[in-house]
Amino acid sequence: MPWLGGRIASAVEDYAKAIYALEQRGDCPVSTNALADRLGVTAASASGMVKRLGELGLVAHQPYRGVTLTAAGQRVALEVIRHHRLLE
Repeated sequence: MPWLGGRIASAVEDYAKAIYALEQRGDCPVSTNALADRLGVTAASASGMVKRLGELGLVAHQPYRGVTLTAAGQRVALEVIRHHRLLE
């Protein structure tokens, strides 16, 4: 993600991957609480990052309904997963 630097890019990737995994389990849209639980962060932290991901066009968020990855968000998540598999 060339438009983001260092830790922000890493956090965006972690969130995208977590949302993707939760969506694959059938939890669609993904609640902020489920996302926070998966990542071990507070619900407030997850909400803040979901807002940021929405600004980046990686997620569609409906308050009180949950979050889903956009096509761009899915590309990020799949790239992270592919990269992690290559490292293994």
